[in-house]
Amino acid sequence: ALGDLAAKGATPSWALVSLAMPRRWTVEHLDGLYEGMSELARRSGFEIVGGDMSSIEGPAVLSITVAGRTDTRPLQRSQAVAGWSVAVSGPLGASAVALRERRPLRLAPRLDEGRRLNQLGLCCGDVSDGLLRELEKFAFMARAGCAVRAAEVPIAQGATLEDALTGGEEAELVCAGPAELIERAGLHPFGVLTADQAISVTGSNGKAVRLARSGYDHFA
Repeated sequence: ALGDLAAKGATPSWALVSLAMPRRWTVEHLDGLYEGMSELARRSGFEIVGGDMSSIEGPAVLSITVAGRTDTRPLQRSQAVAGWSVAVSGPLGASAVALRERRPLRLAPRLDEGRRLNQLGLCCGDVSDGLLRELEKFAFMARAGCAVRAAEVPIAQGATLEDALTGGEEAELVCAGPAELIERAGLHPFGVLTADQAISVTGSNGKAVRLARSGYDHFA
C-alpha cells in the first residue's frame, strides 16, 4: 500500500487494518503483528486509526488500507508515450532472494523518492508484481510496449536476472519519461517504450532472453 502511494508521489495520512485471526494464534502473535505495522507507520509519518478484527479457523487474512494525499497530480500510465525511456530507482531482486532463503526482509517504502520523481514529471509505478508485469500494465494502458535491455537492469546482490525481472514485492519504483528527465532524475535506464504493445527482453548478445514467467498474476 505504501509502495502505491510512493509511486504517485503521495504522503500517507492514515491506515485501517482488518484482521481475521486464526483461533490458534496467541496474544504474542497479535502483538508482534501490530508492533511491526505500527513501527513502519511511525517511520512513515502516519498512524493506524482503526479497522476490524474477528477470529477464523483457517489461515490469517489481513486487509490494509492506507490513505494519502499529494499536491502534484501524478501522470497516469495511459499518458506514457512511445519513445520514452524506462528506468528504476534501484537494484531489484532482493525480495525474491529473501523468499527463496525463507528469511525476513524489511524494505523501506521510497516515499521521499516518489515525491521527487513525480515533481520532476515522470510517470511512476511500484514494482509489486514484478518489473515485467508492471511494464505490461504500461502496455495495456498506454498501448506502448517496452524493449528491455537485460544487461542494464540493476540487480540486487545474490539475485538473478529472472529475480530482478519477475520477483516483485520491491520497494523500488519503475518510471517512464523523456530521456533527459530520466537522466536528470539520476535513475537507472534499462529500456525504451515502443509503438507496439510487446514486452521484449534482449541480452547483451542481442538475442531474446527466455524467462519461465513474467511476474505475479493476482487472478491466475
